[in-house]
Amino acid sequence: MKSVKSLIAIASASLLVTSCSKFGDTNINPNGTSTPSTAALLSNVESGLGAAGSQTRDGLYAQYFSETQYTEVSLYALPKLDFDGNYSGLLYDLQNIIIYNTDPDKLPLSAKFGSANNQIAIARILKAYIYWNITDRWGDIPYSEALKGPEDLTPAYDTQEAIYKDLIKELKEASDQFDNGTKPVGDFLFKGDAAAWKRVANSLRMLISLRTSKIYPNPGDWAATEFNAAFTDSDGYIDDSTRTVTLSYPGNVAAFRNPFYNLYNGRTDFAESKLMTDFMVAYGDPRQAAFGSSTIGFPYGLTRPDAVAFGDANPSYAKILASGFRGTASAFPLITTSSVLLAAAEAAQRGWITADAAALYEKGISESWRQWGIKNPTLLATYMGQANVALTTDALTKIQMQQYFAFYPNGTQAWSNWRRTNVPALVPTPDATNASKQIPRRLTYGSLAYAVNTDNTNTAAGKIAGGDTPDSRVWWDKQ
Repeated sequence: MKSVKSLIAIASASLLVTSCSKFGDTNINPNGTSTPSTAALLSNVESGLGAAGSQTRDGLYAQYFSETQYTEVSLYALPKLDFDGNYSGLLYDLQNIIIYNTDPDKLPLSAKFGSANNQIAIARILKAYIYWNITDRWGDIPYSEALKGPEDLTPAYDTQEAIYKDLIKELKEASDQFDNGTKPVGDFLFKGDAAAWKRVANSLRMLISLRTSKIYPNPGDWAATEFNAAFTDSDGYIDDSTRTVTLSYPGNVAAFRNPFYNLYNGRTDFAESKLMTDFMVAYGDPRQAAFGSSTIGFPYGLTRPDAVAFGDANPSYAKILASGFRGTASAFPLITTSSVLLAAAEAAQRGWITADAAALYEKGISESWRQWGIKNPTLLATYMGQANVALTTDALTKIQMQQYFAFYPNGTQAWSNWRRTNVPALVPTPDATNASKQIPRRLTYGSLAYAVNTDNTNTAAGKIAGGDTPDSRVWWDKQ
């Protein structure tokens, strides 16, 4: 497992950097650091990636989780959220890394933190990952004109199709950009190991291209071509749990703790859903011992009075993750081996790649079990032989169901993959308060976007079939 042993140094290093953030701006000042330390910027970004894998709203839409008191989100209240913090935060820091390693006047300031090419390559890979998460939540977003500087606070929105294709390009170019120079300082994920980062880039290419399977379903289409190119790339992909992208936390620094520890630090607003615990029972799946603190799932989508009543009657309901997986210092999986292997299994089943779908499928499940501390070959063999697991029938659906299990507790990936596959067949709560009574399929643009970038936001909203509503679909979510 490639991970940092302690983030204390990051906390100290980050104090050397001062960043300016114009709340609501998607273009921010790329020259705003008073004492540039690209090592501290990189560490800051990597330490903040846990937020991308612990979005409770997305996990509620995917029905991984249930709300225990304030149930507005799981009743589908309007998800009118701003995305500006993504730009003025992590993306801003990554853009600074690129600027300080490309501007001849600034290169001397960043040279002591590693090869310019290597620093830029890592920054581009992480930018692609963050942008992927943003566009999957909102659809069209500022991209090519974003992060240019304070003189233009009104960037145009790019189409999601254009963004997706540019993300693939960025990942390819970033992988090729690594050189034999000094390893970047501040990279606690892989300590500047170019081979590891190239596997991450190829894995993201596979996951991103598969996300477009509704648009490009056939062998020979864009998605299949891009997936196969990444799958067969000589640099490899994440195919073993020792290569997964995992965040580790020191536990003794308040700013750097497991995100699910923070979720329960003084509050108990969320639980593992009864849907998930029921699935674990139906599949005889031992991962439940890690997925929740008990086997008592919390019913999904209750009204507040009903939720409070259930919690009072069942005080031992399952919190998200067993305590051993959400301690202050618990490791947090970000891009897992199992999700990449199961993506490859689906690609093989679709005929996109030449590979053994069944073998990839079994290894994907095995690696997921391994991730959660389950090492029982005999039990795994029994599990694989079950009618609801064996690929003898409905192979594609079964692979996609295992993807749903493997993404847990990453709500953003689960919600996005559910929108792509409709697996599992989620049923909206009967107490939904939105007009359509359906599970939201995208986030709507926030009030700051409309206030600060009015014309471009209105233009983007006007291009959405059905308008800027949670029932409208992002580009790849074809009906």
